[in-house]
Amino acid sequence: MALSSQTSRTATSRVQTAVRTVRVRRFAAAFLDALLALTIALVLAALALPLGAAVQSRVFGLGLLGGTAYLLLRDAIPYAGWGARSLGKRWLGVRPYDLGGSEIDWRTSAKRNATIAAAFGIPAVTYAIGGFRGLPFGEILLYAALGLAVVEAVLVAVDREGARIGDRWAGTRVTEARA
Repeated sequence: MALSSQTSRTATSRVQTAVRTVRVRRFAAAFLDALLALTIALVLAALALPLGAAVQSRVFGLGLLGGTAYLLLRDAIPYAGWGARSLGKRWLGVRPYDLGGSEIDWRTSAKRNATIAAAFGIPAVTYAIGGFRGLPFGEILLYAALGLAVVEAVLVAVDREGARIGDRWAGTRVTEARA
């Protein structure tokens, strides 16, 4: 009886350690993906530098929209031989699956990443149309976008299974990448 209890505690401890490891790598992967999305916008803004600040701001917004599209569909992009997952997840060895264990398709990727894309897309749209200061409640929109991203991050950190709103909505989980 005591051996069974100890074996159960050891197995539970291994599962908790695995979930913690995936969470850390998941945060790092999300950071890398956001950095990639931001890089798209910064490169386009740098190319628009000679066109003036007003044009550059709008081009930066369009670049952010391109980054938003990447964030929305990132988990269904089939890279040669890697399977469908974002570059950040690929580099850090984690992969999203639906609850049935299948790879993510385009629709599921859009569903699971809609909240993150909205958090990135709100500033993108405001820059694309000329900046948030000219919009009624523009700063509130930016704070709402930041709040949405923070809520998603907190859920990954505190939820027992590491599931955020997008995971629940799309019926997905992020796990160790299978070979």
